[in-house]
Amino acid sequence: MPTRPIQPKSGHANNFDSLRLIFAVLVILSHSFPLTRGSNDTEPLSVLTHGQITFGNISVWAFFVISGFLITQSWQRSPKVFKFLKRRVGRIYPGFAVAAALTALFVVPLAVDPGTSHHVSPVSYLLNTLRLQIFAAPPVFLHNPMSNALNGSLWSVPYEFWCYLGVLTLGLTGFLRRRTVVVALFFAIIALHLYMVIQGWNPAGSYLGQVFGYPPFWATVLPYYLAGTIFQIYGGYPLLRRPWIAAAAVVLVASNFVPNGLAVTMPICGSYLLLALAYLPWLHPLNLGRFGDFSYGTYLYAFPIQQLLVQRVHGNISPLLLFAEATPLTLIAGALSWHLVEKHFLQRSSLLKHEGLLPAESSANPNQPAAPKLESRDTSQDTNGKTLSNSRDAAAPAPHPEGESYVAL
Repeated sequence: MPTRPIQPKSGHANNFDSLRLIFAVLVILSHSFPLTRGSNDTEPLSVLTHGQITFGNISVWAFFVISGFLITQSWQRSPKVFKFLKRRVGRIYPGFAVAAALTALFVVPLAVDPGTSHHVSPVSYLLNTLRLQIFAAPPVFLHNPMSNALNGSLWSVPYEFWCYLGVLTLGLTGFLRRRTVVVALFFAIIALHLYMVIQGWNPAGSYLGQVFGYPPFWATVLPYYLAGTIFQIYGGYPLLRRPWIAAAAVVLVASNFVPNGLAVTMPICGSYLLLALAYLPWLHPLNLGRFGDFSYGTYLYAFPIQQLLVQRVHGNISPLLLFAEATPLTLIAGALSWHLVEKHFLQRSSLLKHEGLLPAESSANPNQPAAPKLESRDTSQDTNGKTLSNSRDAAAPAPHPEGESYVAL
């Protein structure tokens, strides 16, 4: 007897907004250890996995999985180049540019030693903001355990944007419709990453690396983005099955005891478990995105806020106390970033969908069959396969607008 798919409480309810914010906060927790101790040696997940991964790693990978799923969904819904690029640029660049400007104007002067020049070159700011990278700055936070680190979280943002362009390329070339090609690419990159880890091979990337990114970072993050893409092109949440979820959890835990095992199982099993969480009905009541999507701003501002807090007490602060002090300040910064900057660059229809004032899309994948009928007695389906309900389930959270997503760390 075939297993039934996991059903969201409402036909297309999901937890993507909630998960993004949770993982953004986990980044704050993870960074609290190296920022106060100088290394990840005491970071909880690093200890549990014998130094293989941290909560920061998990969070970054989760952002890439979610983004791969939602951005692929966005392209499939509206495969128009200009519209796609406009959305991607509007979602990433304004928040990043303002965060960089505030860092240059306020953080750098506070972070340099007294009497030291805190001049930031406008040319460096403009060119590096265009590349989605932190600008060149004078020596900062020299007396902190992690010195001369202005915003260590921003490394992943350009990789995220290149992944957007990758989805666009796969869509324009037709490879998104050739699913086996995407799967083959996914496993090839996992194999390459495993080889690089075992052999200790870290190619510098030279000039191309300066433009497109550090090759070892690509080998690490790209499988997660492709995992989200594969989940979307093969049908989305109907792929979720309880026995598969249980098997993925067992394999993931067991692989922790195999040398370099997590390098293989995390992109496969970890991504599948994450996407199962995204549709877990128990998490729907959280609905952490009902007041706005604060995850991107939280991610952008967390690191410099933490560094300033560490500097204030001359490094004499515990990781957990730093986490407790930095989290509310960073969430406030994330909320301000959303309300004052980010949301003004979204289309009005996207904002209305985010606020639940417009109906959700009927299907994530135009080639995907309609989702199985819900078990509620008071349901019906329209001619497009969209589930209609008169029950309180109809008020469950709608999907994130237009498949908008982004990554952090």
